[in-house]
Amino acid sequence: MSESLLMAVHARDPEESRVALVSGNEILDLRWDGGGDTSLVGNIYKGVVTRIEPGLDAAFVDFGGRRAGFLHIDHVHLGYEDKKLQAIEVASLPEVENEAQEKSLVIGELLEVGQEVIAQVLRNPVRGKGATLSTSLSLAGRLLVLMPSLSRSGVSRRIEDEEERGRLRELLESSSENHESVIARTAASGCTETEFRQDYSQLQSRWAEIQKRAGEGDVPCLLGGETSPLLRGVRDLLNTDISRVVVDSENASDLIREYLENIPKEQRPKLETYTGCRPLFEKLDLERGYQLLFRSRVPMEGGGSLVIHETEALTAIDINSGRLDGGSLEETALTTNLAAAQEIARQIRLRDLGGIVVVDFIDMRQSKNRRKLEAEFRAELSRDRARLKVARLASFGLMTLTRRRLGTGLPRASEKGCGFCGGSGTLAPHHAGAFRVLRRLRAMEPQKSRLRVHPGVATLLEKEHLEGLKSHGWALSFEPDPQLAPGEMAFV
Repeated sequence: MSESLLMAVHARDPEESRVALVSGNEILDLRWDGGGDTSLVGNIYKGVVTRIEPGLDAAFVDFGGRRAGFLHIDHVHLGYEDKKLQAIEVASLPEVENEAQEKSLVIGELLEVGQEVIAQVLRNPVRGKGATLSTSLSLAGRLLVLMPSLSRSGVSRRIEDEEERGRLRELLESSSENHESVIARTAASGCTETEFRQDYSQLQSRWAEIQKRAGEGDVPCLLGGETSPLLRGVRDLLNTDISRVVVDSENASDLIREYLENIPKEQRPKLETYTGCRPLFEKLDLERGYQLLFRSRVPMEGGGSLVIHETEALTAIDINSGRLDGGSLEETALTTNLAAAQEIARQIRLRDLGGIVVVDFIDMRQSKNRRKLEAEFRAELSRDRARLKVARLASFGLMTLTRRRLGTGLPRASEKGCGFCGGSGTLAPHHAGAFRVLRRLRAMEPQKSRLRVHPGVATLLEKEHLEGLKSHGWALSFEPDPQLAPGEMAFV
């Protein structure tokens, strides 16, 4: 990005904090944290295996959360095959990549019920499922990421300058100890050797403290937490294109100022504290765009729109074309698809969509247009910090990708089914439920009574069917009860 960017930090309210990367009045990237449901991503725990599931090739681990964590064999360090080693010893051993697949190990050969493990949260609990865990640990600093249990070091692929990449590799080789894996983050580009070694030393100190706690703590217990969610959001989104950081809280501003002092003055963005009464996101004209992230339909310029529908297995994204402006159908399809590609990539980042994502672009006949769309969509997706795999644009305009959630997006863990639509996204269950209640009432002797029904069904019966029931001799009043399924009823 070459344009000057703004970082907006909403930290005034105790219910949630938001860190947004902004261009104009558009949110390019977002980190969210709720006061009651703080993200667990990055936290390191000492836990105990409570269940082995050979069919899933996974184990469930009690790490102190409300639900047991899910630990797949792909995320289990091979050192656990040696049952004589302590969990913290395993966490310090270097691992050879893909060795598990070469050995064709199964989960029962690595773990057993009652065994202690050191694990890190990769993804937060979501929709009734426990957190996803890994025994390959990583500690993130401002410039570096330390991974004690891996054996490879490297430089972020976002640093494209080959001379700078070579300089950072030399620093990695001269700094790394005990064959630890260290990754130079994008923020390391242009750093001095002193800054580099200081960040590395801080990470080593954190790792030593975690090892100490692991040897002393009970099971389960928290060994090391990430920095505060607010600072983590600032750290993740901060880059050299940001000219200003605007914060709406004095306390948060002091916290961020202390963090920014570790950055060279010439690279440090200007920090401003916003004290106005109007909410910061409203002031910066960001709130409307933020609220759209909770809706399935997203409008686009030109009259088109996206429809985003998440299911347990995948997310489907459909594109509705806008108006025709005198061009051909092919030209309109290309224009709409290119605009949609940019917006879809942004929505995927902001909503932190994970798993399989299927995009249904408007079909185009000309191969050059299909190639252009595919290239543009891939370029937009390259801005994403998450791990992505993108398939080719298939026939009928379908394009599939897989994405690993960062776990720092919108409040998915607190999502609950809608009491009115029952999670279907439509009111069809209410109509079907109302008709069932009507059929049951018509089979009974009319009476004067109070009837408990689902809230959506109560609304329909009162609005559309109450007069008809009265004409058949019923004198009914309805008591909404969200505990009842549509179609169920109970006399009070």
